[in-house]
Amino acid sequence: MNVNSKFKLHINTALSSADYKVLALLYQPLVGIKAYAIYSTFYHLVKSNEITSHQVLFDLLNITQEEFLNALNKLEALGLIETYANGKTDYIYILKPPYSAKKFLTDTFLGAYLESEIGKKNLDEIINVFKVDKPDLSKYKNITKSFDDIYQVHTKKLLNIDHDLEGRNGNGHNLVRDSIDYNEFVEMLPRAIKSPSLFNDNFKQKLMQLAFVYQFDVKDMVEIYKNASKGRKDVTIEHINIQARLHYEKSNETISIKKKANDDTEIIANLSFRTVVDKFVVSDPTLRSDALNTINLFMAQNDIDLGALNVLLIFILKNKEGILPHVNYLNKVWLSWSKAGVRTAEDAINYQEHLEKTWSKTKPKQQVNKPDWLDEYIDGLDDWEG
Repeated sequence: MNVNSKFKLHINTALSSADYKVLALLYQPLVGIKAYAIYSTFYHLVKSNEITSHQVLFDLLNITQEEFLNALNKLEALGLIETYANGKTDYIYILKPPYSAKKFLTDTFLGAYLESEIGKKNLDEIINVFKVDKPDLSKYKNITKSFDDIYQVHTKKLLNIDHDLEGRNGNGHNLVRDSIDYNEFVEMLPRAIKSPSLFNDNFKQKLMQLAFVYQFDVKDMVEIYKNASKGRKDVTIEHINIQARLHYEKSNETISIKKKANDDTEIIANLSFRTVVDKFVVSDPTLRSDALNTINLFMAQNDIDLGALNVLLIFILKNKEGILPHVNYLNKVWLSWSKAGVRTAEDAINYQEHLEKTWSKTKPKQQVNKPDWLDEYIDGLDDWEG
C-alpha cells in the first residue's frame, strides 16, 4: 500500500446507538482501541469526500501504516470491513454493521472467544449490560391484529427496484473459509435427523469452521452429526462441538503425506493443522484436541497466512516441549512476528531461523534448535510417511 494512495468509503445502512454499544463492549476487546477508532472514523467520514488519502488518515489518527494494516486485518477478520483494491493506489472500504449482542454472544463462536480473552467474570458483567427484562405473558393472550385483518390485499406482486437500498442481514461476512462441500454433507445425512438449523447461515459457518480446523472430511462430519443427533430432536452446535472433539480424540488414523513437493516452503504451506498437531503435540488425544481448539480461537482473531501459521505453531511447539500454550501466548508471539514483517510461510521460515541464530550467538551455552530445523522436519515427514 502506498501511503499516498486514495480510498473511498461505503456503508449500506446507518448505525444505531445499539450498534455502537456492541462495538464498544463486545468487538473492541477483540480488535483493540486502534481498530475501533479506525472503524468509527470511517463511519463518520463515509458521507464525506474531504479525506481520501491514507496519509491524511494516518496523521488524523496518529498511527503508522503498519498499525493501520494490523488493525484493518482484525476488522476484516471479524466481518466489520471488506477491502477492495485496484492496484496499490486505489482502495474501497465497505463498512459492515456489527452483529446484534444476541447474535455475537450466542449464534457465533465470537462469544466463546471473547470469554477466553477477558475471562468469564468480566464477560458476565458485560452480558448484564445487554440483558433485557421480558414481561411475564403466561396469563395473557396475544390479540394482536395481523396485516390481512385490517387491510385488503389486491396484488401479490413484489416491487422490482434496480437500485441498491439500505438494508442489513447480519454483516454478510463468513468468518472462516469453506472447507467441505456443505451441500454434499447435507445430502448424505439421513432424512430423519435433518433439521431446519442446517440451512441457517450461522449454523453452517460453525460446522465449516470445525471441519476446517480439525481437517475433517464430509464423511467425518456426517458421522459427528449422527452421533450428536442420538436421542435428540434438536441438535445444537454445542452438541456437535463435543462430538467433534470426541471423534478426533478417538481417531487413530495414520496421517500420510501424499505427494512430496519440490519446494520445502510449499510443503510447510500446504500442511494441515491436524498434521502439525499430530506431529508435534505430545501423544495425548486430549492435549491434541485442546491444541486444535486453541488454533480455532487464534484464527478467529488473526488474518494469517496458513503457511505462516504452520511455521508459528511448529516454532512454539518445539520450544514448549509439545504443549501448545493459551491463545493469548500465540497472539503475543504472532504480534512480534507480524511487526518484523512476517506475512508468508517463507517470511516465517526465514524469521524463525533468524531468531534461532540470534539466540545461539547471545546464549552460546544454552541448547537451542539448530537453524537447519526445516531440513530436519522435512526428513521427519519422510520417515513418518514411509
